Amino acid sequence: MQELYDLVYFYHGKQYCDYWGPGVKDHYKILFIHEGRGTYQINGCTYELKQGQGFMVFPDTICSMKANEEDPWTYSWIAFQGKCVDRLLEQVQLSKLNPHFHFAPAEWFDVWLDELTHANSLERNGGLVVHSLLYRLFADWIAMLTAPDQAGYIPKAKEVYVRKAIDYIKANYYNKVSITELSKLIGIDRIYLSSLFKETVHLSPQMYLLQYRMDKAVDLMNNPMLTVSDISHSVGYNDPLLFSKMFKKIKGVSPSHYRRDKSLTILT
Repeated sequence: MQELYDLVYFYHGKQYCDYWGPGVKDHYKILFIHEGRGTYQINGCTYELKQGQGFMVFPDTICSMKANEEDPWTYSWIAFQGKCVDRLLEQVQLSKLNPHFHFAPAEWFDVWLDELTHANSLERNGGLVVHSLLYRLFADWIAMLTAPDQAGYIPKAKEVYVRKAIDYIKANYYNKVSITELSKLIGIDRIYLSSLFKETVHLSPQMYLLQYRMDKAVDLMNNPMLTVSDISHSVGYNDPLLFSKMFKKIKGVSPSHYRRDKSLTILT
């Protein structure tokens, strides 16, 4: 399956590590330091790094890493390969001559670690989910490193939680979505998740899900081959009557009236 992707996930993890190397990897690896300090050696240069920083391992390049004896580090990593990696790294000015960077607090990458771990446990389409997460992680990471005030860019944990919840809703709106299960997946209390949504999005998680489903239903209305029942099932409702009730609550008219009114508008 790897040939299907320009960016190929290998593995990820998190641990305390005393030392590694000198050695060579056959793939790229991003490492994020969560606690402590250590040194990274590459191309004859030694970099003293600490919590809040990270560094890159490049394929076929001798390097080594060693924890500080007084304040040993704990770091996480994600390993990958792909034709587009060099172009992506150029966007954030990372290279063998400049292999280290600053990043957000541990909460930022912990969210991605949790999502990758969950995706790897899926029995169906796990590979697709993992690779989609890798692309999204890169997009988020590049946005972070290219922020106008890069060194001071520290997204709040609540923003990370809300974004993770929204991403989950967008990926699973057509299934049964339990806000309680969603909050457990994210690792926070349901009441706290609701308060974060209201503060950030100005909607409850339930209302956000409902509006997102109805917006998707409106898009599906453009397909004349789909019945209202088809659309109902497509956005997560097994009961077309309940779907119609929810659609009218959000859009002000029933699905059939909405579709008819839209057809008349197009004709005129």
